[in-house]
Amino acid sequence: MAWYEEFFGEDYMRFHLCGGEREEQRAPAECDAVVSLLGLQPGARVLDLCCGQGRHSVELARRGFRVTGFDLSDYLLGLAKERAEEAGVEVEFVRGDMRVLPWEDEFDAVLNLFTAFGYLESDEEDEKVLCAISRCLKRGGQLMMDLWNRERLPTMFQPKDWFEHEGYIALDEREWDLHRGRLNLHRRLAAPDGSRREIAFALRVYAHSEMLAAFRRTGLDWTRTCGDYDGSDYSVGSRRMLIIARKPEEVVQ
Repeated sequence: MAWYEEFFGEDYMRFHLCGGEREEQRAPAECDAVVSLLGLQPGARVLDLCCGQGRHSVELARRGFRVTGFDLSDYLLGLAKERAEEAGVEVEFVRGDMRVLPWEDEFDAVLNLFTAFGYLESDEEDEKVLCAISRCLKRGGQLMMDLWNRERLPTMFQPKDWFEHEGYIALDEREWDLHRGRLNLHRRLAAPDGSRREIAFALRVYAHSEMLAAFRRTGLDWTRTCGDYDGSDYSVGSRRMLIIARKPEEVVQ
């Protein structure tokens, strides 16, 4: 079983939110930025690809967009459906593999936020995701990807650290594979009842130039890169790498 088929469960949510509700609190401002940077019009069809627990899907549905949330994790999709019901909004949630999206020329925008790209076993598999995105976008539709800024990563890299939350103790060991551009994480987790388990995580961290080349190969035109949701220019020191691309209006012969 691939790591990403089991990673995004209860332990993920427990430690993703470790230390507070920071990521949850960011969702409204991040959706403000999505709407502004993409120029989305009311009623636009939006695919939240790797929607997780639905924090962006539900917020966008509140604003009148027609939203589909897509994810592989049954657990996170269950949380997303509960969130939508509590908010009183309608969101279509679909479970599946992001390499095989069941739509064609359907969406005005595809969002892939919170470093939800680079999970797969090879660059070729990741490019299948971009091909699927390109197929499901309408002509002129836009993609926004929110990724780690690889240029900044060496200044932040920690080989080891540990943290505690709600009686759980986690020890993380990280390896930065310079040759393959991959970050590998091995987590040892001790639960309050004394049980222990180990969790793996692996991420292909793409450079900006690599992403732009992958867009060209998969029928997407790069339009802009921001360093964060505030629309700031992308630089070596940017907190994020927020890339916007567009599916061409016309088919190139």
